[in-house]
Amino acid sequence: MGLLIKNAEFFDGADENAKTGHVLVEGDRISAVLDREPAGYTGETLDAAGLTLSPGFIDTHSHNDFYGVLPNAQKYLRPFVEQGITTQVAGNCGFSTVGIDPATPHGKDLFAFFAPNPDYQQVSAFAGWTAAIDRYSPVNMACLCGHGTIRTSLRGLGPGALTPAELDTMERSIEGELEAGAAGISFGLMYDPGMYGSPEELLRLAKLAARHNKPITFHARALSRFSTSYPELFGRAHNLRALDEVLEIAEKSGAKTHLSHVIFVGRNTWNTLDETVSLIDGANKRGLDLSFDIYPFDFGASTITVALPAWYRGLPPKKKQEFPVRLRLRAEIFATRKLLGFGFNDIQISYAGAARPEYTGRRISEIARAKRTGEFDTYIGIIDETGAETTVIMYSYMNDRIIDLLSRHPRTAYMTDAWITDEGMQNPAAFGAFPKFLRLSREGKAEALGRMIRKMTGQAAGRFGLKDRGRIAPGYYADLVLFDRDAIAETGGESPPAGLSHVIINGEFAVRDGVYLGKSPGRALPVA
Repeated sequence: MGLLIKNAEFFDGADENAKTGHVLVEGDRISAVLDREPAGYTGETLDAAGLTLSPGFIDTHSHNDFYGVLPNAQKYLRPFVEQGITTQVAGNCGFSTVGIDPATPHGKDLFAFFAPNPDYQQVSAFAGWTAAIDRYSPVNMACLCGHGTIRTSLRGLGPGALTPAELDTMERSIEGELEAGAAGISFGLMYDPGMYGSPEELLRLAKLAARHNKPITFHARALSRFSTSYPELFGRAHNLRALDEVLEIAEKSGAKTHLSHVIFVGRNTWNTLDETVSLIDGANKRGLDLSFDIYPFDFGASTITVALPAWYRGLPPKKKQEFPVRLRLRAEIFATRKLLGFGFNDIQISYAGAARPEYTGRRISEIARAKRTGEFDTYIGIIDETGAETTVIMYSYMNDRIIDLLSRHPRTAYMTDAWITDEGMQNPAAFGAFPKFLRLSREGKAEALGRMIRKMTGQAAGRFGLKDRGRIAPGYYADLVLFDRDAIAETGGESPPAGLSHVIINGEFAVRDGVYLGKSPGRALPVA
């Protein structure tokens, strides 16, 4: 028996041209792509007339490695499957489940912002993580090894250079995960403790990835014209300096390099778009292998402390309370906001802990008005009273021109950078990022459909070494999506998208006739 998808208009993930024909699935793989319906076929048939068939979408930037290992993974991953995502590349921004020393005394720090997992010792090595994903996850998942995770496991979130012995331990740990199947190494240079990594430390790990022919990914040190990552407020834009740093590591190491969420935080940053693209193009012309990912929204999810400077984050709690320290911090944030074109009205609380549910969904400026306190004091007060464990949605990341231009770039990948939380406000990207890209394409506001699907599927699979994924071709795994190209769209809020009827993962229906089936056909994807 098998499944015959007949009368399909399809994009095969290899080029941008639409084709017509019949796709035969046997077990978990595509067995044939046919011009004619096979005579005498007696298996299950799905008539795809009026629908578009595509390889399953590959989300190249996810944090769901923390959620896919949980027995209730369905709760967290269902929205991604419902928008047509069949594979996610997780472990981004320097944070991953894999690579943790099971005996670390810093376990609480490792799970500060993602799903609490008291059994993390069971999934901290790639083999244990693979077993849990295979058991629970409805979506396929590859996982990067996070530099920040390894560093936290060694010595917590604090600053300071690693000792030579710690560096050796870090390299051995990451190499073991790469050999076991980790897809590459991720860096989060804007987050604790990734921001404290020395140039020598970062380059050493980048060279390690290059030896294994696996990519390095970067949440760069700054994503805005002005930031608290650099002391100078004038001169070269901070996001361009941060890109210079990444390009230098890429050039010195020879590693394939991927820029995470190329965004432009603050309205005064938007005019750095053209130089950013020029730097990316120039790097590739010089022989570097550089790509990047984007989402289709003007906002993104982050932590409330992401705007704080490294010098402040590294201070002991009591020191942070001192008047001169707060005065300096206030001055830096005030100057940065004015120069950046980004204010406290652009920061929306998505979750501030059980003690402050009334903050959920509210802008910091709105909370300040209600409390009759200054916006800076409100911002720091929320950090202090929630132990910095507050997540936010931050706006003014993009505009329509940026999304349009970047979506058409030949080195673009598409992603969600979203996760489902147990409480609080959910990120709309978890429910509709890929359908929104497809809607924008239909409306001529983004990449043409055939090229977009190729980037979402075959090109993304190749970038991260996902073998036999992302194509409609004999021998490839049957990860497939069927949608109405004239109706596909995000619906907003926490609802499934419109116009998407079927999702097949490893030959098994995960969504059928628009109904989520609650199965777990996903698999961990080790990368050789």
